[in-house]
Order: sequence, then structure tokens, then C-alpha cells
Amino acid sequence: MSIIKKILTAIAPAAALRREKANFALSQMRKYDAASRGKRARNWNTAGGSADREIVAAGTTIRNRARDMVRNNSYVRKAAQVMRTSVVGQGVKLSIRATRITDTRRAKMMWKNWAESTDCDYYGRKNFYSIQRLIANAVFVDGEAFVVKRRNGNTPSPIQLQVLEADYLDYTKSVAQLASGNRIDAGIETDQNGRKVAYWMFPQHPQDNTTWRSLTSNRVPATEVLHIYQEERPGQLRGVSALVASMFRLRDFDEYEDAQLIRQKIAACFSVFITGDGDVRPGDPSDNTYPLERVEPGIIEYLPPGKGVEFGRPPETTNYDEYSRKVLQGAAAGVGLTYESLTGDLSNVNFSSGRMGWIEMSRNIREWQDDVIISQLCIPVWKWFVEAMVVSNNLKADAVFDTNWTAPRREMIDPVKETKGLSEGLRAGLNSWQDTIRELGKDPDEVRAQMAEDMANFDTMGAKPTIDPRYDPKRNDSQQSEENTPDEG
Repeated sequence: MSIIKKILTAIAPAAALRREKANFALSQMRKYDAASRGKRARNWNTAGGSADREIVAAGTTIRNRARDMVRNNSYVRKAAQVMRTSVVGQGVKLSIRATRITDTRRAKMMWKNWAESTDCDYYGRKNFYSIQRLIANAVFVDGEAFVVKRRNGNTPSPIQLQVLEADYLDYTKSVAQLASGNRIDAGIETDQNGRKVAYWMFPQHPQDNTTWRSLTSNRVPATEVLHIYQEERPGQLRGVSALVASMFRLRDFDEYEDAQLIRQKIAACFSVFITGDGDVRPGDPSDNTYPLERVEPGIIEYLPPGKGVEFGRPPETTNYDEYSRKVLQGAAAGVGLTYESLTGDLSNVNFSSGRMGWIEMSRNIREWQDDVIISQLCIPVWKWFVEAMVVSNNLKADAVFDTNWTAPRREMIDPVKETKGLSEGLRAGLNSWQDTIRELGKDPDEVRAQMAEDMANFDTMGAKPTIDPRYDPKRNDSQQSEENTPDEG
């Protein structure tokens, strides 16, 4: 035991204990390379703030930069397009089934009339599936979006959806404690348990305020608002752009591409150089002192004695393809896409590699569909819709519904092989028929009804097409073969 340790233990045992605890914690930290404080981590600056403190401090800057890149960077624009079309596509569709058949039919009809018309949009421009795409794009680029429930007595629609950008939230409004015991943090009011109870929102976009007056935010109950974003940390109240990890990489690469293009463009402008002694000045075209000023097809040019011609050689771009591929692979990984979907470069893809990459990307897409679009948008909107229909006496209050949301189908890389795999998995009992149909992006109830209708039409016509499973010779031969096979017991 050192002298300092002995003295400290005798004079201030509590301080000695704290010193021992600190030394022990430091020794444990040093066992992790990621927690070391050597030269490799000298410039590794980290912060230990909450998710909301970090997002509020940087969210507006990140959001504005992400929007700028969507406007001006082709790869970022492509990433937003791929994510939007993959997550939503033609829309996440609803399957409705009630305990009473009359309720099922009525709810299906009313939902179809509402969701597939522009009556559901507060601005009267989009149907519900277009609204899904708009929100998916906003969450990907901005990090979040808001949907406010509106009621309009001038339309047959019981409710309408107003989609608002993240800018509408008054993030400057923060109150440590209200009289009710609630608190307001960056425009979001929460109760004592941390649950959201209200949002403080501007009546118009704060950047559209051209009347030179300050905007005042209004309190909107949380029951009237859907706040849609990806929650990556527990308790996170705000969303952040999905481009945040790839933003600088794509911006630097965009500038690198521009520099390379300008370099080649400038080099190409100087195509021919006349070399030799003496001055070269424009003269009379009839004599031999007239300089070569333009290269044309089939030209025969006589130069003065001592003059020669050298052609410019544009600088080579070595390893440009390999470097570009590595940069864009990292950028694609940062936004959750494959390199091929981000760039459209399919030169190094075969069936196996393409399928593996597509499966990995599909997991990310499915997460977006389940956690963002279905959980935070579709299910709450359906609840709003049913409540409004009950209040307007269009549905009975005791109606009970079983609903399923079907995401758009995943495009097949090899339809023949993949369809065969789905069929064999279905026959082996590894998947249900309904789940297989939903995997193809279709509503099982609609497919079943269409199949029954087709069969009835075939029977009326007296036709026995092979597309009807009852008259498929391959299917019948297979069944007969199985029936004629003796039991091994």
C-alpha cells in the first residue's frame, strides 16, 4: 500500500473508498478497446445526452440538409424514391372481417369509398394510399411527419387527414412544469408518466410567414394527432432523417464526381497544341502563316516550317469505378438499401447474390412497413374511421372487426423459381394459403371471391380450362399417383 493511500485511508476513509471505486472502474474500462483513451481515440468525441436533446439541437439542420440533397443529389433522390416505392408502392391495403356479415359488407364499402377517393385528404388532392407514400417519403427524408384529424361537414367524409411537415411543430416551446403537472419539451407536451398528451403546432408553415408577424403555436390534443417516426432509442420523442449516416459521404462523392467531370471537360477543350519556334498569330488564310484554329473532318493543313501539332491527352481517372462502388456501397448500407437499388448498377449481380441482397433489404423494408406505416398510420387511422362512422350512425356501436393490413408484393427476381418455392412450401404445410397470398401483396378475401366467381362463370359456360384447379391435368395426375401409392406400413 502506497504512503498516500495509507494517509488517505487513516484521515478520510470515505474519500479513500471513492478513490478505490474510481480506480476499479477505470481498470475495468481499460479492458475494452472501444473505451480506451489512447492515440486512436484522441479525436473520438462523444456526447452522453438523451436522444431528444441531441435531435432537438441538430434536427433542423439535418432536416434542411437532407431536403437539399434530395433536390440536388441524384443518389439521394433515388434512395428516397426506392424506399417510398418499396415500403408503400401502390398502398398498404386493408382486409376487413366482422362478426356479422352485414357489418363486414358495409365497412368494406364505406372504407373503399373513403380510402380510394380524395375525400380522405384535407386538401382534396390525394387518396389514402397516396398519403401513405407522402408520409413514407417525409419520414425517410425529414425523420418524421404529422397527421392531424380534421372534420369537414361540407363533404360526405366523416374525417379527413391533414399531413403536416415537421416544421409545424413549435420546437422552441419548452416549459419545465405546467400547472397541471405536465411539461412541454420541444413542442411536445407530456404527462408525469412521460406519455404524450398534446402537440404545440403552428397554424401555418413558419417559413411561409410573409406578413411580418410572429406565429403563435396552438395546443392540439394528442388524440387528434399522429406523430409518425422511427423510434431508435427508448423514450425518443422526435425523429431524425434516415439519411443522417450517409449524408456527408454522398455529398463528398457528389462533389468528387463534379470535380472529375469538370477536369475532363476542361482537358477536352484543349484538343490540339501547335508547337515550334516563333510567334503564331492569325494571318492571311492564303499564306502559310495562317494558324490551325479548328480541327474538322477531312482537313489538310500546311503548317509553317518548324511548327508541329500535338494532340491533348485528357487525364486518366484510375480506379474510378472501384472507388465509386465502395463509396456508394457504404452510402447504400447507411440508408438501408442495396447498392444495386441505389445505383441501378447490375453488372456484378447473378441470381444468388441478387436474391441475398434483396432478402436483406426486404427485412429493412418490412420493418418500415410494420413499425412506421402500419403501426403508426394505418391502424390509428382505421380506429378514427370506425369511431367517426359510429358517431354518424353509419356503423353499429357493437360492431367488432378483425383487420389485416397487406403490404405491397415483393417483386420476384426469378418468378418461376420463387413461385415454385411458394407452392411447395404451401403443399408441405410450411405456410398457410392466406399468408402466401398476402406475401404476394393481395387480399385473400378478394382472391377467394374472384376464384369462386371465375369457377361459377366457367361452369355456366360449360368450359373446363386448365387454369381451373379442378381441371388441371398435372394436379389431377399427381393426386391419382398419391392415391395409388401403397402405404409403407
